[in-house]
Amino acid sequence: MDEWLRQLQADLHEAAKDSSDWFAEVSKQGNEMLDAVVEASVVTLQGVDEAIAPAMEQLGEQMDTAVDESVEFIEQQLTPWIEQTSAPITNTVTPWLQNHSACIGCKYYHGMAYGEEMLICGMHPYGPEDRNCDDWESVWPSQEK
Repeated sequence: MDEWLRQLQADLHEAAKDSSDWFAEVSKQGNEMLDAVVEASVVTLQGVDEAIAPAMEQLGEQMDTAVDESVEFIEQQLTPWIEQTSAPITNTVTPWLQNHSACIGCKYYHGMAYGEEMLICGMHPYGPEDRNCDDWESVWPSQEK
């Protein structure tokens, strides 16, 4: 009776060894296959990178050009438009702040300092002498057509 127990142990030991060897071989083959997949993926990704690199560089150059053109548009078109559009407000408020009440709302008002001198307008560089100005014209657009 002891003989069959020993035989069973030997058979179980042999089965465990065989299954261990089988799992080791499957693991080795799996690792080899995974290495091949990774290598193929690296090669494919390098090819994709080489294929799209010129397009990405061209896209970057186009973006730089578009940004430069946008900045140029803002500087040449939008900034003067904003200054012109806001002129009724700045020409109405600023003379009051500068104590040139006759210039409030006048489209000729300049009111900029050059060095220590203030240029009020082309007709009256130091401001009008009277409380009223004969050259005054409204900064607000006329409603007449």
